[in-house]
Amino acid sequence: MITSSWLVRLAIRVLGVVPAAPVRLLARGCGVLAGSWPSVRRDAVMENLRWLAPHLSEAERRRATRRTFANMLDAAVDLWRLPSLRPDGFTSLVAIEGREHLDAALAVGRGVIAVTAHLGPYELGGAWLAHLGYPCHAMMEVLDPETNAALALYRQATGMQLVPRSAGMRPLLRLLRDRQIVILVADRVVGDGTEGLVVRFGAGTRAIPTGPAALALATGAPIVVGVISHAARGRARYLVQLQEAIVPVDSGDAKADRDTITRAIGSALSTAVQSTPDQWFVFQPDWITRDGTTGR
Repeated sequence: MITSSWLVRLAIRVLGVVPAAPVRLLARGCGVLAGSWPSVRRDAVMENLRWLAPHLSEAERRRATRRTFANMLDAAVDLWRLPSLRPDGFTSLVAIEGREHLDAALAVGRGVIAVTAHLGPYELGGAWLAHLGYPCHAMMEVLDPETNAALALYRQATGMQLVPRSAGMRPLLRLLRDRQIVILVADRVVGDGTEGLVVRFGAGTRAIPTGPAALALATGAPIVVGVISHAARGRARYLVQLQEAIVPVDSGDAKADRDTITRAIGSALSTAVQSTPDQWFVFQPDWITRDGTTGR
């Protein structure tokens, strides 16, 4: 979400001694300024909103863009709090709907592939599951060592383990054989050589990775789509929503099966993102135009 190593380290230290409220207020103010200032990132959010919320006017999209940046920095504050957050602090931070779907998928005995989007504090969702005692392993994008070390300060604060993307599929296969939960962010294709499928997303089309579907078909592990976003009601700040598992079925046509599962994932993620488009923290438009080109 925020990949500046010095900023992450500073924020973690500050939130260890300063209440979250004033830091959150400052963060949201900075977010509003960032969303108002002309930049490639702001333009990308504006373009994303054009496809996710086509009913919005130009002025409404600009306001939603400012909220997106404010929401991103607000969510970052809660990630940076994790190393100093008391265990009972999670009670007021995160609530859950659909936990029974995750438990049922685990009961199959083949591990679980938890698929999510860059929605809300998506890393907090995995950390929270680890806090509850679920054996969670999240695949992470490989950055420079200093940045990875800084991000690990909050990513691993509750026991969630990290798997570098460069390690490939073998560690994931082993984890699923051991009945663990593998968390994959699957709303955009990241990295050279990653295979994607163009799916309907909002009012447009974009590519999402086929890896989760291929992994499910190779192992028999069910896929549980889950997202986290600001809670509209209740005491908790965020709500984790887990959907009924997608169970891989081998029809004998591997490509068709993979594509069918990938489209189901895309549909679920698209619905979640469209419900709270100003909490989708993706800054690469990557929408597929009618002539087959990608807008960036």
